Amino acid sequence: MPHKDKKKKVITPPSEMVHFSWGGRTQEWEEEADQIMHTLQDQVDNQETQEEIKKKIEYGKQKQYW
Repeated sequence: MPHKDKKKKVITPPSEMVHFSWGGRTQEWEEEADQIMHTLQDQVDNQETQEEIKKKIEYGKQKQYW
């Protein structure tokens, strides 16, 4: 197998992420969880190479038969 250079992972430290607050309402917790999820998803998206993104786009363009 050929050697592939991996892109260096950029990890957001927990100190820079949104923290859950004590008390509050369920709606506030949902918003905080949503912000954390978006931060983590951005990390994953930034680690993808252009080749991987191209493959996903090509797969999405294929006609699906269900």
